[in-house]
Amino acid sequence: MTPRKAGVLAAQLPPGAQTWVAVGSDAAWSVEAHHLAAVFDATQVGNWQRGSGKEGDLPTPMRRPSDLAEEVSKRDRVAARAQAALERQRVAEATPQPRARDARGRFVKEA
Repeated sequence: MTPRKAGVLAAQLPPGAQTWVAVGSDAAWSVEAHHLAAVFDATQVGNWQRGSGKEGDLPTPMRRPSDLAEEVSKRDRVAARAQAALERQRVAEATPQPRARDARGRFVKEA
């Protein structure tokens, strides 16, 4: 099976398929689940407005599958950047330092 054919077949998977769950796509939830999450968020905000309505108490929306995927990808990016920085540091430590020179540019004998 060619990669193109596999991509076409994967794109036609129904919402809620385990493939979408593994990828962290919004298609991991069915349309009904997205609507219920929207109703839940609206209910929370409505109760917050009728209650105290203070800025600090603002309710957080229900987490969607794409939110979790973004967190994972962000963690992966941060880990990759940290690994790259450590590798650059190891290379810099392994590189020999240039020899000292005097004011006229001649090498100085090391003691």
